[in-house]
Amino acid sequence: MNNNLSLPENFKELEVYVHEWSLKTEKERAIKRACTPLEKLKKFQHETIGHIEKIIEYLNTFPNNPDLLPSDARRLYSLAQMIMEASVPIDLNWKTSDIEDVFPMERMKFYSPSI
Repeated sequence: MNNNLSLPENFKELEVYVHEWSLKTEKERAIKRACTPLEKLKKFQHETIGHIEKIIEYLNTFPNNPDLLPSDARRLYSLAQMIMEASVPIDLNWKTSDIEDVFPMERMKFYSPSI
C-alpha cells in the first residue's frame, strides 16, 4: 500500500477507505458528507463503525493532540472522524445526506479547533 495511505498495523483492513474518506479538515469532511449520496454514506458507515471502539482505544495511547500523531495514526484519526460524522444523517433518519434550506455550506466558515 502507498505509504501516504497506510494505517497502523492493527488497522490495515481499513486502508481501502483512506484515499476517499480520511479527510483531515472539518470543511473537507462536511463537504464530503453533504455531497455523498445517503446510500453510499450508509455503506461506508456500516462497513467501518464496528472498528470505532478499537480505533479510539488505540488513539487514546497518544497525547491528546492530533497534530502530534505519527502520520499513519493521524490518517486513522481523520478516518474515525469521518466515520462518526457520516453517521449524523443516518442516526437522525434524514432522507438525504444534507438538509434542504439550511445555511449554505459555501457560506460557512470553519475554524481550527482549540487544543
